[in-house]
Amino acid sequence: MTGDNERDRSDLDDFGERLAKARGEEPKAKTKAEASFGASAGDGLRIAIEFVVSVFVGTGLGYTIGYFLGHPVVGLILGMPIGFAAGLRTVYRGMTANTAAADEERDVPDGND
Repeated sequence: MTGDNERDRSDLDDFGERLAKARGEEPKAKTKAEASFGASAGDGLRIAIEFVVSVFVGTGLGYTIGYFLGHPVVGLILGMPIGFAAGLRTVYRGMTANTAAADEERDVPDGND
């Protein structure tokens, strides 16, 4: 999955360079800080959306199951924390994956050696 993300970013950078050439402009090189901020903002937005969707899906499934069992409010009350827990798990997985990738870039030992 990480390889696809890097390939998409390189394709986007290539497109930006070709667009600048077509306009007759000198392609502007991004600093490492600018590239890092854009990637971090995108990852943060992705994680936030996944969290909200997890809560909505858990709530919706709980309500639907409760509706068919004759107690929609109970299903709603049980489904919301389950969706919240699933959202927290998604956030945790996303943050640990981003931390591991950042540590690899800096060659930081993980303490498991």
